[in-house]
Amino acid sequence: MLIGLGQHHSIMKNITAEIIALCFVLVLVTAIPISYAYSQTSQASKTHIIFIIGCAMKGSCFYPCQITVAKGDTVTWVNRDTINHMIISGSGQRGPDGWFSSPVIFSQGVFSHVFDRKGSFTYYDNTNTYSQGVVIVDFSVNSNFVKLQQSYFSDWWCTR
Repeated sequence: MLIGLGQHHSIMKNITAEIIALCFVLVLVTAIPISYAYSQTSQASKTHIIFIIGCAMKGSCFYPCQITVAKGDTVTWVNRDTINHMIISGSGQRGPDGWFSSPVIFSQGVFSHVFDRKGSFTYYDNTNTYSQGVVIVDFSVNSNFVKLQQSYFSDWWCTR
């Protein structure tokens, strides 16, 4: 098969353009820092632990009773008490707000919840409704919103 000089020049021009384009893409891909290329997955969410401990008549069953987490983090309640507990979002005075609720958490059992929106989320123990805690969630744990919420939900609030 004979190729004319014009066709040969056209084919070489296409191959050259493809090689240049491939080199350009290769340079772009290798020049992007990994932190940018994987920004969605490089910020792994964290798990935070709240211990459920024996409840006094006045006091919180939760240690710590106030916790600050970044949006997307997981909070895990670990029952270190000898009796069963149940964690319910809302307050013991007003009742559940319907955002999350654990099944019965047996002694040494755990319950986890991912906090995927910003806000202050109060919760209480169904077996001891006076015992309550709060999870404060924001994009940054050092934001002004977090500082304001931390001052409102002081340790006194947890034990009232």
